[in-house]
Amino acid sequence: MDNLWYKFLDLYSGSYTQKILIEALDLLNQLWPYLVAGIVLSSLVKVFVSRQAIAGIFTGRRNAMTIVLAALLGVLSPLGSYIIIPLSAALFVVGIPLPVLMALMVSSPIINPNLFFLTAGAMGYEMAVMRVVSAFLLGVTAGYLTQFLIRRKKLTPEAILRSSPDLEAWIQTEQDISFKAFFRDLYRMTRYVSKYFFLAIVLAAAIKILVNPYYVVRFLSENSFLSVLITTGAGVPFYVCGGAAIPVVQQLSELGLPDGAVLAFFISGPVTKIANIAMMQSAFKKNILSIYLITGIGGAAILGLIYTLFK
Repeated sequence: MDNLWYKFLDLYSGSYTQKILIEALDLLNQLWPYLVAGIVLSSLVKVFVSRQAIAGIFTGRRNAMTIVLAALLGVLSPLGSYIIIPLSAALFVVGIPLPVLMALMVSSPIINPNLFFLTAGAMGYEMAVMRVVSAFLLGVTAGYLTQFLIRRKKLTPEAILRSSPDLEAWIQTEQDISFKAFFRDLYRMTRYVSKYFFLAIVLAAAIKILVNPYYVVRFLSENSFLSVLITTGAGVPFYVCGGAAIPVVQQLSELGLPDGAVLAFFISGPVTKIANIAMMQSAFKKNILSIYLITGIGGAAILGLIYTLFK
């Protein structure tokens, strides 16, 4: 196998293509254990923890406590936004308070077990922990902001949810809890994540080989405030898949991108990626989407700047 690989590399001897492929393989060797660990853990929790159990966490407790619990659950949950957002809409239908659900929806995209392991492997545990802390803080902030707006009567029940008669039925659908379902989900998640991850590995290697570090350092590292604002905005159009973004950002970090700017991108990107905005728009009305986006984008800029100041 190794001989075939080296023969393949020899076809591009001395070229940038060869250098990029060698660098991509090196990156893959560094990150694959974290990728595998995150996918397996995510699939285990997704299959064997029922949606009814998630709903039960939020019942019978004071609102203030459930906001904190929801933000914490969003950090720990491996469920993607394509599940968390419609699940939150369904939970609202059955009586779970909106502030609790906002905390869950804001914290969940920013970090999950898979992204934690990948971030730790690529950029160290400090950045991984900062993503966890940021997700939790912004989830709690979104929850209490929503609670404040409801108490001031800026949000009314009829201005929250779009008409969707199937939501309550969705949450009550029986969940397949079995090893067969686990392996099926493991396959699906591996196929989905790997498709973007391997593409990002090659892109990250290309950045390292082709981009002159001088220009990155000069443009972004000389002004930390500006770099945070740029990466906060860049997260909106350029963030597609969490695992895929990490190798690319890792290379930009090694080229001189400040840690505060990295953190800002890691917050704004997952919250504001197009798929999540479309999902929010399909389930909730515009004022709820506005809270979601303001918390994500504003929080990214603020936390990125704070991290820059104290780094």
